[in-house]
Order: sequence, then C-alpha cells, then structure tokens
Amino acid sequence: MPILEKTARVAAIVLAALFIALSLCGIVGAWWINREAIDVALKGFGVIETGVVVVDAGVKRVDDLITKSRTEVRQAAETIDAVGEKAQANSPVLKALNGRLETTLAPRVAQMQQMLGPVRDALGRVGDTLGMLNSLPFLADRAPRLAALEDTFNRLEELTADTTQLRATLQALAEQKGSVAAETVAALKGITQRIDTRLGEVQTNVQKVRADVAALQVRLDQRKSRLLFAFNLLALLATLMMAWIVYSQVVVIQHHRGRMRQSAA
Repeated sequence: MPILEKTARVAAIVLAALFIALSLCGIVGAWWINREAIDVALKGFGVIETGVVVVDAGVKRVDDLITKSRTEVRQAAETIDAVGEKAQANSPVLKALNGRLETTLAPRVAQMQQMLGPVRDALGRVGDTLGMLNSLPFLADRAPRLAALEDTFNRLEELTADTTQLRATLQALAEQKGSVAAETVAALKGITQRIDTRLGEVQTNVQKVRADVAALQVRLDQRKSRLLFAFNLLALLATLMMAWIVYSQVVVIQHHRGRMRQSAA
C-alpha cells in the first residue's frame, strides 16, 4: 500500500475515532443539560406551587371564618330584633350577646387580616416567578390579580370599625333605661346588615382568589408536563443523532481497516 494512501486511511480512522468520542461526550452532555434544565424548571414551578398551597390554605381558613362570622351576625340580628324593643327587661341577654361578639366576631376579623398577610406575600412571589417564566412564550401565563385581595383588606378595615360600632351601640342599648328609641334598634339592624354585606363581599373576593389560583395551578401543571416532555424529547433526539454519528464512524473505521488489511495481504 502506498504510503500516502495508508496515511490517508489512518487519518480517516483517527478522525472517525475523534467523532465517536465527541459524539459519546455529546450524548452525556445532552442528558446532563436535560437534567439541569429540568431542575431549573422544577424549581421555578416549585416556587409557584408552594405559593399556591399557601394561598389555598390561607384563603380556605379565611372563608371558614367568614362563614362562621356571617352566621353569628345573622343570629345577633335575630336576637336584637326579638328583644331589642324591650331592652331593659332583656338587658342580660343583650349584654351576653355583646360579650360574645367581643370575644368571637372582633377577633375573627383580626384573624382574617393576619391570615391574608401571608396570602398576599405568596401571591406576590407567584407573580414575580411568573414574570420570569413569561420570557418563554410557551410558559407565559397571567399572574393572579392582587386587586381583589387589596379590596378585601379595605373591607376588613371597614369591618373592624363596624364591629366596634356594633358593640358600642349594643352596649348602650343594654344599659338604656325606660323606653327604647326605635332608632337605636333600627341602627343596630342597619349595622348588622352592613357587616353581613361586607363579609359577603370579602367572601366573594377570597373565593375569586382561590378559584383564580386553582385555575392557575391546573394550567401550570399542563405546561410543566409539556415542558418536561419537550426537554426529554430534545435529549432523546440529540442522543439518536449522536448514536447515528457513532454508528456511521464505526462503519468508516471498519471500511478503512478492511482495505488496509486487504492491501497488506
């Protein structure tokens, strides 16, 4: 075999071996990149999922407190309607009602405000994370709206003032001597109605937030599944491409080695 031809075949074999080594490294690299990309994606989704859990748990507890508070306010309104006109004779009942409202209704309103604080923070984190994910078109999504939650805080501030007014007016009614002014009873009915209405508005807002976040979770679960599938598919395609390169270069090596043996024989 001429020296030049032999050198060319040896060079082709070396080059093919180099391609094989690079392709094998490419396969390892593709799956390493795939794993890292999945880890980054899962961390981003994990922040959102954690926020969703916090929001759902907090909103559920607030919703339960609202339901109990509305029931108590309505019962208070019924009691006032039943005994308000005879306040002097029913003073113990009115005082007991006032004491119950002071130890249950007012603390519940404060609890709602405390519970919604972490919910607002969690929604903020979810919004920030979605803002980063929105740079990828297939992951873009709308962040939960904070407007309803901010409105809820405003309603709770108003409820705090209303409950204070309700207790003060009820206390004045329980201590009133002689005939009771119908305006006082009417004022109490108006306050209880206003509290019930605002509690209903708060409940509607928190239920909207919960529904919004639940829908977001469903959409993100779908996007996460598609994203992980896309990552794995890309890694698989890269592996198949590199495997084909390895196979083709093995064929090249076998071809040149076979020709070299024939020439040597």
